Amino acid sequence: MKKILLIVVLMFIYSCSLYKQREQNNNNNDDNLSEIEKTIVNDFLEEELKKERYKSYKDFKIVLIEEALKTIKSIDTYLYSLDEWNTMNKINKSEDVINMYFLDTIQTNTIKSKILNEEIYQWKESDFNNIKMSLLKYNLFREKINSKKTMFEKEGFVIFLSKPLIIDNNNALISFDFLNCNYLCNGINHSTILMRKVNNKWVENGYYEDGVFN
Repeated sequence: MKKILLIVVLMFIYSCSLYKQREQNNNNNDDNLSEIEKTIVNDFLEEELKKERYKSYKDFKIVLIEEALKTIKSIDTYLYSLDEWNTMNKINKSEDVINMYFLDTIQTNTIKSKILNEEIYQWKESDFNNIKMSLLKYNLFREKINSKKTMFEKEGFVIFLSKPLIIDNNNALISFDFLNCNYLCNGINHSTILMRKVNNKWVENGYYEDGVFN
C-alpha cells in the first residue's frame, strides 16, 4: 500500500513538473516574435532606412527603444486617417481609397477588442536580421532627454517601433517614430505604414497620418 501511495505521489509531482514546463514554454513563446512578425519588421526597416531622408544619419548608431509601441496605435491611426479622408473635399481625395481603407467598421472593432489589453512587447537584438542597433529602456531615454548634457553624440538616431498588427496573410500595419537625438530630439519621420505581401516580400503600400506633427 505504501509503495502504491509513493508511486501516486511521484506521478503527481512529475505531472506538476510537466505542467509548469509547458506553461513556461508557452510564456516564452508569447515573449518572442512569430516568424511572420519578424519578417515584416525586418522588411519594413530594410526598405524604410534606404530612403533619402535618412542618408544624413547613415553614420549614426541606431538606438531602439526597448519597449515596443502598442499595436493599438496602428489601428487608431488607421481610423483617424480614414475619418480625415471622409471629411476632405472629394476633389482632394486619393483615387486609391479602396486599397488604403480596406477594413470596415466591424473588422476594426474586432481588431481593437482583441488587442485592448495587450502587454508591451520587449524588443530583442535577435529580432533584427541585418540591422545593427542597441536597445535602450524608455526610462533611461527619458533621463537622457531631461539631462542638459549632449545626449547621444553620434548615436542620435532613435526609433520607437510597434510590433506588426497582422490583419491577414497579406496585410499588416506597423507604427514608428524616428528621432534625431544628436543634440535635441527632433522628429525625422513618424507614421503608420500599410505593409503588403508582394512576391513573397513585405513592402510599404501606403501610410496613415495620426494628426500629430513633428
